Amino acid sequence: MPLQLVETSDEDSFVSVAQHVAELLNEGQTRTALADTPATLFLNDCVNLIQEERYAEYIARVSTQVNLIYAKMPEKEAECCISIVVHAVGRVQEDRQQAAATTLATALCQSDERAEERLTALLSLYGIISSQPSAQLAVLLAAAAFAARNSAKCRATFSAAVRGKAQRWVTQWKLGPAESRQLFLALAAAMRGATDRPTTREHLALVGQALSLPGTPDKAPEVVEAAAGALADYLRSAAVYTLDLLPLPAVAGLKDHPKYGALHKLVAAVLAGDVAGARDASTPAALEVAGGVSPEAVLSKARMTALLAACARAGHGEVQLAELRTALDVPEDQVQPWIVRAIGAKLLEGRVDSVRGTLSVARSTHPCFGQQQWTKLASQLAALKETVAAAAAAMSQIRPPPHVVAKGLAAAAAAAVSRA
Repeated sequence: MPLQLVETSDEDSFVSVAQHVAELLNEGQTRTALADTPATLFLNDCVNLIQEERYAEYIARVSTQVNLIYAKMPEKEAECCISIVVHAVGRVQEDRQQAAATTLATALCQSDERAEERLTALLSLYGIISSQPSAQLAVLLAAAAFAARNSAKCRATFSAAVRGKAQRWVTQWKLGPAESRQLFLALAAAMRGATDRPTTREHLALVGQALSLPGTPDKAPEVVEAAAGALADYLRSAAVYTLDLLPLPAVAGLKDHPKYGALHKLVAAVLAGDVAGARDASTPAALEVAGGVSPEAVLSKARMTALLAACARAGHGEVQLAELRTALDVPEDQVQPWIVRAIGAKLLEGRVDSVRGTLSVARSTHPCFGQQQWTKLASQLAALKETVAAAAAAMSQIRPPPHVVAKGLAAAAAAAVSRA
């Protein structure tokens, strides 16, 4: 069979989408001699808008049928049609592009049917309007809210697409504190409940950035929910052992919150490595608010945190195994397995001396790296700077013996002669 090449244009693709939708509108309709059926009206409107290059209105017209497309078209066909409509947004005049993108994003978000396909379309829409920062922000916020209310797979897809980019967007789009906080909280909400370590860490970082911005309304419902969600995710995670949020006013305010006060108390005990306190704070109310975490998991996290806290305090020194046994509240023969577990998880580097009953610490994860730790680090860096400067000054005073200088000059002269 000979191969035939057929020339097509974007306009042909736009018309094809309208024709497909018109066919769907005709399904189940009684055939009539009248020309003005909903399907023909829709198709004629779309064709006229395309011919007149009124793409914003074309997008608005097709957007009214997005649910129909996802309800009746097979996956590949729906994906193709929506991709073409997304592409049409790039044809809209710049001053109307944000409105067109918002219209299509709203249509994509109005139903959760085939949510993963809709999210893919939203991310494609975000990419097509790269020259419009305000439009990109609007679509990104819509996609974040859509992902947050849908399945774990949707949230994972969205998180993978946006992870590590929030601060770059703030700088690139020149967002103020209010807009930055809105973006951080929206992205964080979509990452809440993740089970993988990178996404959980990103979630906690985003909440910290949002709540640290000036003018943060600490008692606002969305701020309170974000703070509580971060504490719950920290408590549930079996891989994240660092939390720097407790000093923030919005998080500290949860201490007296009627719903989240028990959660705050439990997290504070775990973060302090207080095993007994964590055991007492593991009330049914606290565990339920934390997402159903088990008391055993809480104690396990508290014990690991106690180990890391003791090692972090030691710096590059030694910790007595007896001290660790007391901190972890475990039998003596269980101390070393906990150390091995921490080393295996790359939370700790060190060496156990069973004869002396000590652990030599090379590196340890800090459960909390707050102002006190930053101050200590600054003093250590200052001391290191002074030591290096003193060593450099001492070395500059050293003069080689005369015979060494003479040999060096002779070698240099011989090398110059050989090159000549």
